Order: sequence, then structure tokens, then C-alpha cells
Amino acid sequence: MKRLTFLMFLMFVCVGLVSAADDFGVFVNSNTNNIQFIDPESQTVSSPKLAGLLGSYGGGLFDVVITPDKKTIVVSNFGDSKIFFISIDNIFGEPTVVKTLRIGFFAEDMAITPDGKYLLVTDGGFSPRVAVIDMSCYNFLKSNNLGTNRYANAVDITPDSKTAVFVDYFQGRAYSYSLQNDGSLVYINTAWVLPCRPVNVTISPDGHTAILASAGNSVCVALAIDDTGLIYGTESVPMPFKSGQSCVFNKAGDKAYYLSNSQNNGTKIVELLITGPGQVTASGNTISCYPPKGTSQLFGVDTIALDPAGNYLYVANPTLSGGLQGIDILDVTTYTRIGYVQGTGIPTGIAFTTSNGDGE
Repeated sequence: MKRLTFLMFLMFVCVGLVSAADDFGVFVNSNTNNIQFIDPESQTVSSPKLAGLLGSYGGGLFDVVITPDKKTIVVSNFGDSKIFFISIDNIFGEPTVVKTLRIGFFAEDMAITPDGKYLLVTDGGFSPRVAVIDMSCYNFLKSNNLGTNRYANAVDITPDSKTAVFVDYFQGRAYSYSLQNDGSLVYINTAWVLPCRPVNVTISPDGHTAILASAGNSVCVALAIDDTGLIYGTESVPMPFKSGQSCVFNKAGDKAYYLSNSQNNGTKIVELLITGPGQVTASGNTISCYPPKGTSQLFGVDTIALDPAGNYLYVANPTLSGGLQGIDILDVTTYTRIGYVQGTGIPTGIAFTTSNGDGE
């Protein structure tokens, strides 16, 4: 490590981020029960924070999201069925757990509405339930049941904060629901996406395209979303590699980066081009991560994130089995891996402020 880089690393570990108003990243170390911050300017990480204060070690931390005002982080502990609200108002000091909620099912994927009012939480298994939390007071509003033979394995929310799209891995479907002020969800429609088995969903900055990451085959699915929240025009997009897990859009919404971690090809990022609502193609550009990061997929957990400037992708682990401590840093302009930052466990969920417009 060069001397300048090493000195910058020491400064970040000892001091922390300059201000809560500055952009930053954060990731969870699933098996060591802590979070770490990322300074996107110096591409360095903080020391581990809150170890042992985020539920049981055996429960496993999975996802992390940041509120639009950059003042609160939310972390899910899967096995404990809990979510933790963490204040980062005083960034020079230690972050503080301000509230813990038990949600009644295994907590895996989370999404905050872009207006910052609500948090939605979904299960990583056979549950049709969706928890809705009021972010103004961190109070549990409602546990929604999507109905018989419907599972909510991942969620994302449109930029107007009105529509939530869920994916159902087991039935090969996507569901659109309207989010109400009391936390209830009103059904809009269903998109059938078999043979795709979606494990994650990501909505574009303009709110008119949803990309569904598919496990087990060499396609992803692109959906169009209209102004009423209707999802339609399911398009199977041929992919060069199998087993998608996460996807993130750039700020302009004309490109997206799709994480694949297949057994034969290792961990790859595929660049996608978006030319209209639900109109998606693979550009032919790919970036390799190494060593490979396992061959299975977490439900809904966003394990890649684009830095606030939109120049670098950070790639954590799309699964725990075979997970590594290093988070790869990829240059999306040169399509190369330029380095990595080190976690203190197995990093899974990762997010940057302003990285995709919805706090995730």
C-alpha cells in the first residue's frame, strides 16, 4: 500500500467521516455483527462499528439502507426477525442504535420510500408478509399479507414513493402494490415472469423500468411501469452469464450494472443499456471480480452499489457461502477492477448516499 493511501486510511479509521451532510457508504458484515463506513473520496473504510449491538451473531446481518437525509441507517438481522435504526447525526463519534423493532418474520430485504416517510421490509423465505414502518417515529405501522400463494422475496419502490414492486421467486412472478398513508398495500397487478426465478428487483430513477435479477438461468427480466403503477411488457433479456443477484442503475437511468455469480463463470458485472420503459439490452461490456464470491444468491439484499459520483461500483458478497472479506472496486468507465476495501467479516448489504435516488 502506498504511503499516502495508508495515511488516508489511518485518518479515516481514527476520525470518521467529516460530516453527516457529506456523501458516504456503509456495509454490514453479516457474520461479525457490525457495520463499516466507506469514504468514497479516498476509497477507504472505517473500523467496525456497533459490534454485538445489532442482535445476535447467529441471526446474521443482511441488508442496509440509508435515509435520504443521510441521518439514519437501518440494518436487518435475518434470524432475529429484527431491524435496527442507527443515528449518524454525530459522525465524529460512534453511531448510536436509537431503536430496535421485531417484525414477526425473518427480516431480509428493505427499501425506504424516496420521500423518507416509510420503510418496507420483506422476508427471505416462504412469507407473504410485508412490514411497513413509519420513519418519522420508527413505529411499526402495518404487517401486510399479500395473500395465498404470494411471496414477497424482495422489494423496491418507485421514485414518487407511491408504488412498491415485489418479486416472488417461488411462483415466478412480480407484484405491484400501491402504498397508502396508513401503511396498507393495495394490489394493482401481477406480471408472470417464468421461467425467470427473480431474487431481486431494482427500479430506474425515472420509475418506468424495473429489472428483475434471475437466479439459475441466463436471462433477466425487464418490466415497464406506467404512471399508475401498472407493471407490464415483461421482456426476457439474454445475459452472457447465469445467476443474477443484484442490479443498480446509474443516476441518468440509461445504464444499469447487473451482478452475476455463476459456478462456471465466477462473479461478473454485466453492463445493461436502457432505451425506454422496460427496454433493456446487454451492452457487451462486462467486469470481472476476483476471487469469485460464492455461487448462490441472497433474496433482495443489494450487494452492489454505485458511488455518489457514479464512477465506481463496490461489490460485496451476493451470498454467505463462499463469501470473502474484500469488497471489489470496479471502474465503470474502463470496465476494470481497480482494487478493493476490506471488511471485518463477510460483507453483504451495501449502500451509498445518493447512489440510486432512493436511499439504498
